[in-house]
Amino acid sequence: MNLGMICRGDNSGLGTLSWEFARHLKPQKVLLVENGVFQVFPERYKDFEVTRPQFKINYDWLNGLDVLFAIETFYDWTLVKETRARGIKTVLMTMVEMTLDPLPYIPDVLLCPSKLDYETFKDFGAEIVYLPIPLAEDRLIWKERKEVKTLIHSGSHSGMGGRKGTQLLLDALKHAQSDFKLIIYTWKQFQANDPRVEVQQVNFKNYWQLWREGDVLVYPQGANGICLPIVEAMASGLGVITTDIFPFNEYMPKELLFKPSGFRKVRMGARLREVEDPILDPKILAEKIDEVVSKNDLQEVSNYGRMYGENHSWEKLLPDYLKVL
Repeated sequence: MNLGMICRGDNSGLGTLSWEFARHLKPQKVLLVENGVFQVFPERYKDFEVTRPQFKINYDWLNGLDVLFAIETFYDWTLVKETRARGIKTVLMTMVEMTLDPLPYIPDVLLCPSKLDYETFKDFGAEIVYLPIPLAEDRLIWKERKEVKTLIHSGSHSGMGGRKGTQLLLDALKHAQSDFKLIIYTWKQFQANDPRVEVQQVNFKNYWQLWREGDVLVYPQGANGICLPIVEAMASGLGVITTDIFPFNEYMPKELLFKPSGFRKVRMGARLREVEDPILDPKILAEKIDEVVSKNDLQEVSNYGRMYGENHSWEKLLPDYLKVL
C-alpha cells in the first residue's frame, strides 16, 4: 500500500495527531500544510518525501498513491474528487465540531475517533469505522501520582479567550477555597491575580513535556469528540478534572468530572456543523477542585491512567488502523 498523508507540523492538536500517525503509519508521501500562524517543525517528517504547498495543491502529488489519509480536513476538498477519478481510496479522520456542513465531497471511509463522531456520521453513506486515538507509550511516560500538590492547565495557543477553558478556570479560582499551586502553561502571556497561580509562557517543542510535572490537569471540555490533552495527561499518570459529558464520561474517572449547568447549540465556525455545547459554571468547577484537593488521593485514578494508556497504545491499535487503510 502506498499511503499519502496530509499533515500539520505545528504544536496544535492536528500537529500532534499528524506527527504520531505519520511516525507509526509510515506514509510514502507527506503533504505538509501550514496555517500561517503557528511555528512549524518540518524536521518531524525528515524520514518522508515531503511536499509543502504554497497556495494550491498540485494534483501531481497524488501520483503513485493507493490511499490518501487526512485528519479533520482535506484543506482542498477537490482532492477527494480527483483521487476518486484516479482510483485512490480516501480516508478522513473526523472531528465532529470542526466538520463542514455540508461536506463538499464524501470520502470513501470516515474514520471516527470517538463514539460521538460515530453517532454523528453513521448515516452519511460512506464506510464508517470507530477507532479510538492511539497513545505513544514511548513518549507519554507514566508516573504514579498519589497526592494533590500541584494543579496544571494548558492554555496553549488560545490564551484566555479560547476553547481551552482558561478563562473559566480563572473565574472558578475566585470561588475555590483550597490551598494549592496551579501552573498555567500558555503561548500568550497574561496576568492571573491569584497568589496560587503561576503563569508560564512556553510552547513546548514536544507535547509530552506538558505532563512531566503536576498532579492534576484541570481542563474543562466543550463540544468535542476527542481531547488529546486529557487522554495524554491521564496516560502519564495525572488525575484529570474535566466536564461530565459524552463521550468523555464513558472512560474518564467519574469522581473527577463536574456537571455542566445546561446545553446549547453552537457552531465553531460559520460553515461548520451545529453541535451541542455544554454550559459551564465556574462555581461548579470550583466545587470539584476543592473536592479533589480535599480528598488528596490520586493513587487509584493514576493507576487507571496507566491501564488506559496500555489498552490504547499504538502497539495495540496499529493493526486495526492498518486494516482500515
